[in-house]
Amino acid sequence: MNSGLDTKEIVSWLKAAGRDRFWLAESCGVQKRTVDNWLSSSRAIPRKAELIIKTLMASKFSSPDAIAEVAHSVELHFSEKEFESICDIARVLKLSPVQWVETEVLKVIHSEPYRVLRALSSREGE
Repeated sequence: MNSGLDTKEIVSWLKAAGRDRFWLAESCGVQKRTVDNWLSSSRAIPRKAELIIKTLMASKFSSPDAIAEVAHSVELHFSEKEFESICDIARVLKLSPVQWVETEVLKVIHSEPYRVLRALSSREGE
């Protein structure tokens, strides 16, 4: 594996964190079958997934009691450079990339509710 991540280390971390391959797959935005392939073969983990896994392994988020599962989700798309920046910021803050983005979106919603409502109202009028 060329990713620099040891599959045995990932498997041990998942077990210690009380997480499974389904959770890791969801965190990386892939199917469980893809995670199974990464962990049971010499197939390299893609850079984007590698960044997510490294960030998760270094964060409080990997703890089973850290946060409750999110009931609603939104899929966002970033360029690779943008995503690397998000991962770097999240790593410094000891958060997962998902946690950091979620926090930033909530800040906007809560700190500028009238601006958000105006933007929504203007879209509805289109």
